[in-house]
Amino acid sequence: MSAGSKEINVTPLIDVLLVLLIIFIVMMPIMMRMETVDVPPKNVEAVPLVEPIVLKINADLSVTIDDTQTIEGIDLAARIGDRVRTAKSVFIDFGDGVPWSEVLHTVDLLRGFSDDPRNPDAIKVAVRVREDLAP
Repeated sequence: MSAGSKEINVTPLIDVLLVLLIIFIVMMPIMMRMETVDVPPKNVEAVPLVEPIVLKINADLSVTIDDTQTIEGIDLAARIGDRVRTAKSVFIDFGDGVPWSEVLHTVDLLRGFSDDPRNPDAIKVAVRVREDLAP
């Protein structure tokens, strides 16, 4: 009686795995090229573009709206609330001598116009960095 070998011959298993690996490597680029993506056509009428509002806080704490209309800073909330809710984005520029606390107060005031009080980020407010002060 011959006892035979108790070890498993793994050579055929490795050969099969190598063949499968080569098949997958060859098929992967073919499968990637076959993947198509249908992009819908651009519809300009679908999303109305609303220009952002540009506010400039002057040294005397008056506010210029879109370089056309200058109002007192105290009247800003009453004059611009509906426009901010519609535009959803505001740029704030400020002149020399304007205290930073006044700029932050204006940012807070504008973000307070959000329709959802739990999401004050619904209205985007950005403070412009003046080019002559930028590093």
